Amino acid sequence: HLMMPRSMLLLLPVLIFLSACHGHGLRVATFGTPVTGDALKKVELARVLEAPDQFSGSTIEIRGEVVEVCQRRGCWIRMAPTGSNDKEGVFVKFTCPIEGERLIPMTALGQPVRVEGTLIVVTISEAERRHYASDAGATSEEIGNIVGSATQVRIASGAAHVEGIEVIPES
Repeated sequence: HLMMPRSMLLLLPVLIFLSACHGHGLRVATFGTPVTGDALKKVELARVLEAPDQFSGSTIEIRGEVVEVCQRRGCWIRMAPTGSNDKEGVFVKFTCPIEGERLIPMTALGQPVRVEGTLIVVTISEAERRHYASDAGATSEEIGNIVGSATQVRIASGAAHVEGIEVIPES
């Protein structure tokens, strides 16, 4: 009868476990601080964009797709209803990472996202609008065409759970 070396016998369960874990299930990377303790109100993103003042101050969960990512350091995303081609959507800002590092990878662009946090409607200045346009890779002509303040729908103190990307931790 055949004898399996003892080391192979011990290694077998580990290999089975790793093969069962690898490549299965959805990859989701989380950025920011998930909301805990509060009951999140799940709201359709299109409804939020139609009447943002109705949801202002509410802790909500919305789903859509990432339509823009800060190209400089990945410290914000813009999300819109999936397939809507909306480029304004909802702005989700995070704390900028330490100099030279990046928070959200550019691979998040076009990916499904679930965002949770407090919705606010704010007025942003011309300078801030130009700053975000620059971060998004706008040309100097496009930046020059930005005039005046604007209303922005934003998630504050939130978390974004981006599907389909993997973030490799720094070692």
